[in-house]
Amino acid sequence: EGSTEGLEASTRATWRIIGALLLTAVSLVPVRGADAPALAGLLNRAGAHVRRFEQDFALIVSDEDYRQRAFGRGYGIPQNRRTFAEMLFMWIPDERAWLTVRNVLSVDGHPLPDNQRRLNEMLTASTADRVTRMRALLNESARFNIGRIFRNFNYPTETLAYLDPILQPRFAFTLEGRERVDGMDAWKVQFDERERPTIIQENGVDRFSHGEIWIAERGLVLRTRLELRIPMRDTVASVEVDYRRDARLDMFVPVRMHEAYLQTRASMLYESIDAVATYSNFRRFETSGRIIVPK
Repeated sequence: EGSTEGLEASTRATWRIIGALLLTAVSLVPVRGADAPALAGLLNRAGAHVRRFEQDFALIVSDEDYRQRAFGRGYGIPQNRRTFAEMLFMWIPDERAWLTVRNVLSVDGHPLPDNQRRLNEMLTASTADRVTRMRALLNESARFNIGRIFRNFNYPTETLAYLDPILQPRFAFTLEGRERVDGMDAWKVQFDERERPTIIQENGVDRFSHGEIWIAERGLVLRTRLELRIPMRDTVASVEVDYRRDARLDMFVPVRMHEAYLQTRASMLYESIDAVATYSNFRRFETSGRIIVPK
């Protein structure tokens, strides 16, 4: 089956990503040459792009096809799960953060009929009640994650927010070089979080973010990669997101997210989780109380 082949291919990619994460860090060579942009200018343009994205994508719903696979010594046989969901992207300006909620509609082909109207009902609630109910749904939807490895940052717009001008000072950025992403020229920029409290927390413990962002010359973000290490749990994680232009919304949106998690014990693999989510059918929620599908 095509979906199984795709997941197996992404599992192989997991090992390539994890192998890179386990390598000893090396010094970055600064980019030189007349064609290299000033990093500050590139980040300013990216920050302006992210601010526009926060406004234009502030209340968007998409369809999500989410496939997960978990295996390792902690399992008798590998576990697989496929869910279909409505994904809500909601920007909360006061918190400078995304509230991203999955309303799962089916699990492994079995519909959850009570969930069909829930997202629309929440969106038509008062603003204060809406956020409270969405946070409750956020916690509830986590029960459909398979595996034991902690993860509360596996949402596609998480890393994009790091380029918000208010959040940029929390990070050190390094220009690594030029690459092509889906046929477009982009600058690969490394980021390292350097301030506490960190944006991602695990039971109140700081988890410093590291990774790369691919930025086109005019500031457009084409790809993000978030990497975390949790030393006490011997766990490494990677979440990579690709952005493509959506013709109906006329903007670049997250279309694919690949997650890879690896936990070792006594230098042996204990658990590996690989997951791929694809997003489509983006539509806006309008204050009239309807989710509008663009023509």
